[in-house]
Amino acid sequence: MQDNAASPLAPPSPLPKRRNSVLRLYDAPLYRDWAFWNSVGWGLIAGISIPTTPPTEPTSLPLWLDTLLAILTFVAVLGVIPAWLRLVIRRWRWSKHQQSPRYDVPASPARAAHETVAAPPLEAPGPQAPPGVALGSATEPPTQSTASARLSDSPRPSSPSSSPATPGRAASDKKDGVDRPEGIERSVVPSELLANARIALPHPVARAVRALQQAHTPKEKYEALLDAAETLAITVSVTAAALLQGRIESRSGNEGHEQGLGQNNLSALRKAYLGRGVMFGTWTTWLDRLRPLAADHPDLVFGLHHALQDMPDDLGIAGHLNVLREERNRAAHGNKPKSQPESALRVAECTYHLERALVRAQFLKSIPWLFTVSCVYQPRLRTFDVVAEDAMGDHPDFERRTFTWDRPVGNELFYLLGPEGPVSLSPFVANLFCSQCRQMEVCYAYKVGKGDGSAIFKSFGRGHEISAPEIGDEIRSLPEQG
Repeated sequence: MQDNAASPLAPPSPLPKRRNSVLRLYDAPLYRDWAFWNSVGWGLIAGISIPTTPPTEPTSLPLWLDTLLAILTFVAVLGVIPAWLRLVIRRWRWSKHQQSPRYDVPASPARAAHETVAAPPLEAPGPQAPPGVALGSATEPPTQSTASARLSDSPRPSSPSSSPATPGRAASDKKDGVDRPEGIERSVVPSELLANARIALPHPVARAVRALQQAHTPKEKYEALLDAAETLAITVSVTAAALLQGRIESRSGNEGHEQGLGQNNLSALRKAYLGRGVMFGTWTTWLDRLRPLAADHPDLVFGLHHALQDMPDDLGIAGHLNVLREERNRAAHGNKPKSQPESALRVAECTYHLERALVRAQFLKSIPWLFTVSCVYQPRLRTFDVVAEDAMGDHPDFERRTFTWDRPVGNELFYLLGPEGPVSLSPFVANLFCSQCRQMEVCYAYKVGKGDGSAIFKSFGRGHEISAPEIGDEIRSLPEQG
């Protein structure tokens, strides 16, 4: 209900939506109000029954006066009084609504403390894949919705003091001896950040952010915020793992010290899959241990180095996600918020870290997720025409795009369109049928079962476990540390 534009000292109208009323008892228009027809009905009954009923006792009043008194009595007792009681109940309910507590989320103390601190740009600058057969060029222009989703990927004009990004590495500034991404001084509006995440980040993260924005009560916001944090940790980790695996496979026949880069990191994931399974803490720990490799070889996973880098005035993405992981563990061990106000305070404390983690994860926009539909070989050109769905954004219906690549890809699999071409996200991500939801769900690998060795996946949306026997061997084939 909306408040009327009245004087601040005047009490609110008890029924703001009932402005057109008749004597405050009946609603206008009258023909839609049941109380009005109730009064009219009883008046008609009295007016018809009294003259037609023979009197049982003699009366000195004329018939017309006796009928009029009967009509007034019936209308007053059975029509007006119920309408008046309805008005009293409405006023009581409205006053109760006005006095009900409102759980507005206060400003985050951490955000308030960092309002004067420089913030990374909304999107990390990165080299776009040059058009060509090797990297995959779209042979059909994307649809209007896809084009609008990519609008935010276009580079923004830089300030006079900033230098343009050079191909192959992120542009950076030097301040106080710290390597910062270009545009680190620009602030980020939280509403714009979340709206941008729903459009331009991979589907699991975009859908989680959408669920956070649609949460109504502080308790719902609290749960949705922690779910979004875990989804972001999984998405960043599996993207990095897939690119590491693709780099290892592409250099498997080459000689040199770079051949083993990332094998220890993938081996740690393999050990977790074959053990108790991967959890929130597994992903944050894995990202933190990936930081030295990303710093020494920033080309392995472009943009990850700046995302993981700790700064004097800000944590890296692993640090912010670790704070949210500790909050999740705090709630899981019996310390959940007990009331709506406490939930609002927890949300205020955690929102800052999720926003900063989303800012650090902007490099994901330059590595889009695709879900392949078909792959057709063209003998004359020796290329492959690939139809794939753009798995970016929160909309469940992915837009289709057509690419021309120099290598084949599997059908109905998730791929990354990396700087060197398509890279498979399998076995880390799959599109599987959920028997509980009765539909296909985007899932991530959780663990390998002890019995038949089947891979167990969890859906990003609801966390339902789905068995995938054919992917168990693929997980076991990940690099094993000697």
